[in-house]
Amino acid sequence: MADPNINYIAWWGAGLSTLLALVKLWELWRDRFRIDVGYGFTGEPSIGNDIHIRNLSGKPIIMTYWEVFFRPHFWPLKKDIYIQSPEEDAHDVQINPHSSLTLNFSEMNHFDWGWKTMKGKHIYIRLHVAGRRPILKRVYG
Repeated sequence: MADPNINYIAWWGAGLSTLLALVKLWELWRDRFRIDVGYGFTGEPSIGNDIHIRNLSGKPIIMTYWEVFFRPHFWPLKKDIYIQSPEEDAHDVQINPHSSLTLNFSEMNHFDWGWKTMKGKHIYIRLHVAGRRPILKRVYG
């Protein structure tokens, strides 16, 4: 006949390994790749419009390129109207973990976002992050 203490040790080991696996899964979920996009728009061209790109993950990311554009929200009219993209000399920009990058559109780069301009459109940003597919985020509208 088997020793009854061996069953308790087996159950204790199974419970402990399950608990450690749950902790590891929680850590992976917490540190997953996440980007948030926010905005601060003004009607004043000298102050400009701001788009904030936040890295919510625990690792730095490298943004290689970005595009900001209007897109109608009706399917048959889905033709992008580009607002801004970086110049030809654009280079990789690193966004550290839990920090943000602000894109400012002032003076010559200022764009109108009033109700006459935005009628039937949304503002989107397409982010090209190294090692990932392009990410499309709605900024406003």
